[in-house]
Amino acid sequence: MEPDRFARARILLEQNRYDLAAREVTARLADDPNDPEGFILLAICQCNLNDPKAIDTARTAVELAPNEDRAHFVFSLAQLRKGNLDEAERAIRRAIEINCWNSGHFGQLAAIEVGRYRWTEALAAADQGLALDPDDRHCLNLRAVALTKLGRQSEAASTLEGALEKNPEDAYSHANRGWTLLHENEPRKAIEHFRESLRLDPTSAWAKEGMLEALRARNWFYRRVLQYLLWMSRFPPRVQFGLIIGMVVLVQVLDGIGKQMPGAEPFFNVLIFSYAIFVASSWFAQHIMNVLLLFNPDGRMILDRTQKAISLLCFSLVVVVLVMTAIAILTREQSTVAWAVTLFLAAIHTSSIFDIPAGRYRWIGIGFSTIAILAFGILKSERVDLIADYDKLYQKAIQHDEREEQFRLNERELSAEKAEALKRELAVELRIIQLKSSEIRNRSDKLGSMETASGFASLGTLLLHAFLRAKARRGRFEDD
Repeated sequence: MEPDRFARARILLEQNRYDLAAREVTARLADDPNDPEGFILLAICQCNLNDPKAIDTARTAVELAPNEDRAHFVFSLAQLRKGNLDEAERAIRRAIEINCWNSGHFGQLAAIEVGRYRWTEALAAADQGLALDPDDRHCLNLRAVALTKLGRQSEAASTLEGALEKNPEDAYSHANRGWTLLHENEPRKAIEHFRESLRLDPTSAWAKEGMLEALRARNWFYRRVLQYLLWMSRFPPRVQFGLIIGMVVLVQVLDGIGKQMPGAEPFFNVLIFSYAIFVASSWFAQHIMNVLLLFNPDGRMILDRTQKAISLLCFSLVVVVLVMTAIAILTREQSTVAWAVTLFLAAIHTSSIFDIPAGRYRWIGIGFSTIAILAFGILKSERVDLIADYDKLYQKAIQHDEREEQFRLNERELSAEKAEALKRELAVELRIIQLKSSEIRNRSDKLGSMETASGFASLGTLLLHAFLRAKARRGRFEDD
């Protein structure tokens, strides 16, 4: 019988075979295009397949069955997957109005609050769901996420340990437990849970990401960087931006204080240099550790081709920058410093771009970064030309001084007419040098202002990357 297609589709959904389930549902809808149950099931499949048509399918389900709570639930799910949190909340609250006894609805509300970084509200929603069904795995895992972000690791651990006791074959709970252990600075224990999660579900992106972080965190230095990143992840993007901008302002203030207090300047310089090293490490430590993981069996298996390629590229850029910096120090060649800074900026942007999940948000980041790097590179190219012009003028000034000194020594031996001619020639030459010097100084001042503006534009682009990254990852706390 045709209605059995829905039954087969539900079985396929339980097996995470969403493409096959979608085929069964589509075939059934061909016979009855106004069946809301078909659109509900199809929207679930499309959500899990990241099909952009999921929202339209779920909206059709709501139009066909406005009093069916599951239709509003799946519409909320589709909106959450697209990062439309306000729409997702309105839909799930309507589902709760219709049926307030479904724990899954409160789990969906908790997922939305997690996407907003509102951990207290997420915890409350998860607890409401668990009051209806103490074994709801989605609510249990979201409760653990919220507790972890609130710094209540022991409660989060207890929640997940209880969930795993009831269902030791739950891949998502194992992955979530691994992440709580990373927050507890226990990477070796976390590896065990991530490994078990991947055994149960080899496709789990949540477990793969955690496994990589745990493997990297076996390194003492990266473990410190990871703890900083995990701490920052507790705050909403706008707060993260504020903290980053605040640190930049603080560095500027420290630099200004150091210049006003010569005795304390070395101390402030050490603080600024240490901060710069830490920031650079937060950008590149992951890629450097990924290169080292290429020599680790687990690392080689989990890293995909793109991650390997990007990490090798970033690692190579960092090595080249370090070599250029060493050459600049040994040769005192300022043009080498300019190109090293440009290449370093390109490496930072490359690292930041590929932290944005693949898709349109990454392409937006690539576009803005390309503009920022090209603008910065053009300005640095002009700076190199300016340095070359200055060096030439400096040599001319030395030659002028030598000629002037020679003239003074031999002035008595020259005729009055020839001496006067040489004086005029030296005066004209000096005037040309002075004019050229003034021109270079003016160009340097203008270029300095443009370089400062370009630097802030580049920082703004990196902050945009952080926003795009958060936007692309919204709604990704839901069950894999």
